[in-house]
Amino acid sequence: MSGFLPDCLVLKIEEIEADTGKIDTTIYIIYDKKNHKYLIRGQRKCTPNHQSCTYSFECEFGHELADFIQYVICPYNKVNEILYNYDNLPKDPNKISFEFLNENDHGDYEISGYNNKKLKKVRLLRNLSMLKSIYNFY
Repeated sequence: MSGFLPDCLVLKIEEIEADTGKIDTTIYIIYDKKNHKYLIRGQRKCTPNHQSCTYSFECEFGHELADFIQYVICPYNKVNEILYNYDNLPKDPNKISFEFLNENDHGDYEISGYNNKKLKKVRLLRNLSMLKSIYNFY
């Protein structure tokens, strides 16, 4: 267990395209309690004509992260919100990549999920506040 963080909440947001019903964007959000910042790992869908790169960002404040999420997710689309409890995250935040989170994305880690929800800023801010407030250093 020395190379991994203890249990950690991870919020996954999947954007559902209104026209196709398919996932367009996937974003994982973690709050790094030791460094006091949000970690964002995301990717748009890959298509035969377009290979989308992953992205990794950090920010200090939930309202800034909410603005970013509202910018990258189309206001006409709905989202799935899934809350996970990962027990295998690397201690080094730079090693927590989109690929790592996506490969370890499993129902065994799921705490709860809500599908086909309208993305609302008030709910998003509450979820970000929850990530920041609930942690485990053990």
